[in-house]
Amino acid sequence: MGSKYFCAKSNGKLDYGHTILTGFGFLAASIAWAIYDPYITKILNHLLSNSTVVNTWSTKLNESIPFLARLAAAQGENVNLASGGITLVPLFIGIIMTFDNIFGVIFQPAFGKLSDRCHSKLGKRRPFIVFGAPICALLFALIPFAANGGSLPLTMTFIILFVFVMSLWRAPVVALMPDLTPPELRSEGNAVINLMGGLGGLIGMIAGTIVTIIYQLITGVNITSSNESRIFPYVFLIGSVVMIIGMLVVLLKVKEPDSRLRAVSEQNMAMDEQARAAAEKEARKKEKAERKAQKLSAGERKSLVFMLLGLFFLFCGTNAITTFFALFAAEILHFATSQATILMAIFAVCSAAAALPAGKMGKKLGRKKTIIIGLSIFIAAFVVFFAIFNVMIAKDGFSMGTFNTTNKSYIAVTEEINNYNDTHNLKDDALVNMESYIKYLNGESMSDTEMQKYEAFDKEITANGFSFDGLISSANSQLGLNLTENDRGEALNAVSGALDKIIKIMKILIFPVLILGGAANMFITVNTLPLVLEIGGVEKVGTFTGYYYTATFSAQIASPIVYGVVAMLSGTYLSLFYYSPIAFVLSVLCIFIVKHGEAIPQNVIDKIEEENAD
Repeated sequence: MGSKYFCAKSNGKLDYGHTILTGFGFLAASIAWAIYDPYITKILNHLLSNSTVVNTWSTKLNESIPFLARLAAAQGENVNLASGGITLVPLFIGIIMTFDNIFGVIFQPAFGKLSDRCHSKLGKRRPFIVFGAPICALLFALIPFAANGGSLPLTMTFIILFVFVMSLWRAPVVALMPDLTPPELRSEGNAVINLMGGLGGLIGMIAGTIVTIIYQLITGVNITSSNESRIFPYVFLIGSVVMIIGMLVVLLKVKEPDSRLRAVSEQNMAMDEQARAAAEKEARKKEKAERKAQKLSAGERKSLVFMLLGLFFLFCGTNAITTFFALFAAEILHFATSQATILMAIFAVCSAAAALPAGKMGKKLGRKKTIIIGLSIFIAAFVVFFAIFNVMIAKDGFSMGTFNTTNKSYIAVTEEINNYNDTHNLKDDALVNMESYIKYLNGESMSDTEMQKYEAFDKEITANGFSFDGLISSANSQLGLNLTENDRGEALNAVSGALDKIIKIMKILIFPVLILGGAANMFITVNTLPLVLEIGGVEKVGTFTGYYYTATFSAQIASPIVYGVVAMLSGTYLSLFYYSPIAFVLSVLCIFIVKHGEAIPQNVIDKIEEENAD
């Protein structure tokens, strides 16, 4: 005789095959979010930077608050140029990137409760997945098409609808495994579900690289950070297809009990159910009164407040990294989004590899010490990277502000080259490249065909209003040159050489930062919830779980906006490397003050983590 639970065998052990099938729903949700953060920030950066409204507001802000223009000038920004001064783009990106968390807080619990009361042939959870996942897949696939069409309002419409519909089925897909698994096996089942979620995230992170390789092989067009938008529809399509596959697996292969039968049974036993509900209500009232009587001491309250503050600052730091890393990689490392997501995949793999050691360290050394060790590794890795960067640019006479300005002026030229190649659909020998363009500008010898090619390119960008003023200004002020408009090739060559040797080293150094950061992230993540619960004790597990998620969700809503302001004022996404360490230092200082806590049984912690997965 088989088990009444789909994810359990008749011998009382977990059915791994069935649990993996159940996990396809979570895999479908995970791939969407793995693509969403890096690619949506790049899409928004492009659309907002080219928005007349946003640029007008930025100009008015600089004019109405002269301090901002002076701040930009102090950082090396040429405020006399049309693009000079503070821009509102990072702030608006931060605001928009909070929508998924805001919708999650507002709508996710509501749809979770609706699924609890759902009675259908497909069960309680699957109707929400079967309805929500295909709509999300469609909306997800439409986002890059709207963006490539240049419509900010239409893109925002699809983004808002997508995050809303995602909140419709996220809670039911998380609740599906616990419904189909006996309580004693849920911890084991949760590990399988998280593995499926991690697989979905990994597929999302490497999707851009897979698409780039295939696209370049088929078309012969080189994909760079400037023309990568042409592959975005295919990357999002991979996410949409996986969402549909995940939904179909859950629909066709996962056997969730017909909840209508349960409804009829419940109706037949209505009187007993009412009596039971009344008794439970009375018991809850009594339990609530007992908990109220068990007040925390002043010291315990202090520990709780500082632990929650520590969590808030911790998640502020990590959320900024996951949200804005692709923009940092594009600006400082000159990476395309597909390359940035590979870096994040390395971070994720290192986190996963450190999960078991992190749990063991927490038990052996104590959770508080393990968290502080993890934060210290994070801080050290980021600070060392930032320090090496500053030493390197200082050797070449740059400050962070002037490096940022010079870098932007160089990126502007590379974008013109890539856009020209993209617009004219050039391939192989017909491609315009930086090295040959510099030779053309310097009047060096080249074939008539090459000369005509670069002459056509130069005329086109000049006719479109592109100016070398910023690049020449940077070459003169930072590299000690005395160049004019007629020396564009020399200016471009000097700036290219100065930036190239710095960026090559930074591209290497980012790998140990992400490897160490990934491991440190798991040292922290595995031990934070248990430490919060230990402050309240076994009797207040539910209350303190609520405190934990309030602190973390608050940070995930606040941090994109706060960091958006930091990036706006600093003018560079390199500010991640001092924003996040500052947040982590504040977190460490708060956690140092936490003095209270008692051991919570591991099975209680496992149960809480299962109920709040995702």
